[in-house]
Amino acid sequence: MAKLRSNLDRQGIYRRALDVLWAAALVSLPFTSFPLLMNLTGTIVAPLAAIPVFLLFLAWLIPYVLKRGSLPHESVPLLFFFLVALLASALAFFLDIPGFKGRSILGQELRTILTLIIGLVFYMVYTTWPRDEARLQKTCQWLTIGGMLALGWSMFQALFILAQADEYPIWFIKIQRLLVLQSPYFDRVTSRVAGLTYEASWLAHQLVLVYIPIWLAATYQRTSAFKFRILRLSLENILLCLGTGIFFLTSPRISLISMFLMGMFLFVKVNLNVLRRVVAAVAHRGWFQRSRSQPVLRLLVPLLTSLVILGLYTLLLAGVLYFASRRDWRMELLVTDPPTWSEIKAFLTLQETVLLSMAHRLVFLERMVYWFTGWHVFNNHPWLGVGLGNAGFFALQETPSIGWASFEVRMLLFRLDYLPNIKSLWVRLFAETGLAGFSVFTAWLVTLFRSARLTLHSHQATLTSIALAGQLGLIAFIGEGFSIDSFAMPYIWVIAGLIAAAGSVYRKKLVEQGSQP
Repeated sequence: MAKLRSNLDRQGIYRRALDVLWAAALVSLPFTSFPLLMNLTGTIVAPLAAIPVFLLFLAWLIPYVLKRGSLPHESVPLLFFFLVALLASALAFFLDIPGFKGRSILGQELRTILTLIIGLVFYMVYTTWPRDEARLQKTCQWLTIGGMLALGWSMFQALFILAQADEYPIWFIKIQRLLVLQSPYFDRVTSRVAGLTYEASWLAHQLVLVYIPIWLAATYQRTSAFKFRILRLSLENILLCLGTGIFFLTSPRISLISMFLMGMFLFVKVNLNVLRRVVAAVAHRGWFQRSRSQPVLRLLVPLLTSLVILGLYTLLLAGVLYFASRRDWRMELLVTDPPTWSEIKAFLTLQETVLLSMAHRLVFLERMVYWFTGWHVFNNHPWLGVGLGNAGFFALQETPSIGWASFEVRMLLFRLDYLPNIKSLWVRLFAETGLAGFSVFTAWLVTLFRSARLTLHSHQATLTSIALAGQLGLIAFIGEGFSIDSFAMPYIWVIAGLIAAAGSVYRKKLVEQGSQP
């Protein structure tokens, strides 16, 4: 009896320890560059959450898999992508890859494969640990607490920025350096909020990919992971407003596109419902039923309603662009010297010369140069690419000629000791894994989106909230893929893991009820 009680006590301690690690993995997500991990790995992308996630992987996930625990069905395309990436990397040794900066092909591939494995570990932990609705609700709570921590730190920075102070207090800088290493540009008061990330664009990335989708979904569906209210407002309502304000104070550019894509998705979702209600209300009016022009009115009412709604959202978008242009001189160029119709046409048809010229005018040249460098690599190796981590070897050969006029590009090519980055996950997938890898990775994202759409049919508030947040996060990732190119950034893996976890829980409920998913 005593032995049984001892075993039960050990199991209880073990479970509580896992719960603590899970809470730590969620609360620590805002920390993107933890100094201790950076010293160990030598990379800037060193999220603090990697420590509790790795411990969960050892203490829980490996025993779970050994006991024949299964991953959700949404994981199958991702595992295929991993195999395709390994195949592309293996076949790269048979390609004529030029030497550059004394780097070896094997070293580059191992380093990049390791970052991909880190991302996979994040995904597998986040998709298997929350196995029921109660754990998913706890997950949303801890995620929100982590988001509050990020917002609180960011708001303190914002106070100094808005007050146009010269520098932060010494104690603030010391604490910040213990928690996260920031770019030298953000180690002092600038015009952009960086929060607990390496730079401001990373803060915008985590907000638009994880926190804002979760709070926006809860606000849209009038749900909350918490029971208390403040003046009838849920915590998610308040955090959505604060998070959106901090998002704009990061002065984003690509992330602004991501936010716009999320807005357009909700715009369509909301206004289809509004349109149906308006048309139904008009159709039941007596004058409408007595009218001889019903066929024409049935066309005009939806059309006029759609135009009014579109006009209102156009004014809102114009206001957002105006505010962004007042905060960032680079965004101001879009207002004072916008792209011409010929340049927009060139953008849609990928005319390299025109696009590079437009990017130079809009102070976007370097990013466009990196993208076209990767695109040239893909054109030469379209099927399986050149292997993970190897696109940088071709930088000297494939960099567009206009790029040589940029000091940043020249410094990256000749002065820094690491290989150039493509700065876009989408272009990197094309260049390093070819059409095969890009297609399988895209199929995984589509599978996740369809899974979230199925979960939206659930009657459980937590499941539907995560499903909508997942859809919003995936929509935002379309834009974020043009800004981030590292597999080690955890935020897409987190939102993808939660989508798969919620989908798995919902399918189990359907099976228990005798329904087919």
